[in-house]
Amino acid sequence: MDQYKAAVIGAGPAGLAVVATLLDQECIPILWIDPNFEAGRLSNYLEVPSNTKVKLFQQYVTTSPSLNRFSTKALMPFVGQDPDKGCPLNLAATMVKSLTDSIRKADSTRVHCVQKVVKELAFSEGRWKIDGADECERVYLATGSHPRSLPDTGVEELLLDDVLTPTRIPELVTDDDTVGVIGSSHSAILALKNLHECATTRPKRIINFFQSPLLFAIYKEGWILYDNTGLKGEAADWAKQELQSGNLEKEKKLERICVKDYSPEEQVKSWQQCTKLVHAVGFDRNPVPKILFNGDELKQISYDPHTGKIADGLYGFGIAFPEKTVDPYGNQEYAVGLWKFMCYAQKKIKL
Repeated sequence: MDQYKAAVIGAGPAGLAVVATLLDQECIPILWIDPNFEAGRLSNYLEVPSNTKVKLFQQYVTTSPSLNRFSTKALMPFVGQDPDKGCPLNLAATMVKSLTDSIRKADSTRVHCVQKVVKELAFSEGRWKIDGADECERVYLATGSHPRSLPDTGVEELLLDDVLTPTRIPELVTDDDTVGVIGSSHSAILALKNLHECATTRPKRIINFFQSPLLFAIYKEGWILYDNTGLKGEAADWAKQELQSGNLEKEKKLERICVKDYSPEEQVKSWQQCTKLVHAVGFDRNPVPKILFNGDELKQISYDPHTGKIADGLYGFGIAFPEKTVDPYGNQEYAVGLWKFMCYAQKKIKL
């Protein structure tokens, strides 16, 4: 049975931030577990434009001394990019994968990497046991999330990940389709944009069903209003030009329907005028391992959104367990993004 100071489950941006922070504090040895070590879900969004400025991706690396050792190679994809603008997420995915590979190679005596899916975490006598074998003092879950699916509507659902990839659109829709996009989030706006701009196959009708009006991030002195919920970057620019202006509706290329006051049954009936639907509202936590605490199973996983604590020695980080923040106006949001994951880890992981 191997003994570790800490175990980190997940190798996406949040898992990498936690491992880097533990290395910064010399909390070793570390057990790092992931099925693939391929930058997590970030690797699904290679054609998606970021809503994060390039300089914040760069700060994600340079903030941690353990990552900054590899900054020259890891930040190479951003050479020539405007630091105050967004970029394709494939650059961020390449950066995370490069940093992950570098740690696995350079720190192999301090970080033991295992490719697998963890099935069980069990706590007793002050220590956590992973799948009945490895023991550690602390476990950090950075297991990620996935787009929330629709309830059964009788209408074919297009996966959000697919619609966020422009090169896949021609395989998904035909000229005879009526495609509905549900939501007004960053993802929903990009889905609408991709469907409208497809050069080879464009649905005959595109309908946007929404409950909340378009919300844009507002840059203040030293902070951002609606930092985590407002539209930014390419999605914001397109939404202002084509949706807020009413241009596409005037040209009858897109229809927007507010369903805020609809009952659930009325919403489903409205969606059923479509041949295909894209759900772009919310993410659900990926499955986590079975968790036993002093012999009792934790079936409902809750956490402190200010510290990440789930139970003694067990913490959650990343999009599945985000930090709750309050802006100067008192608005509460959950902080999601690479730079925010790193800041949260550096601030809260204190040994």
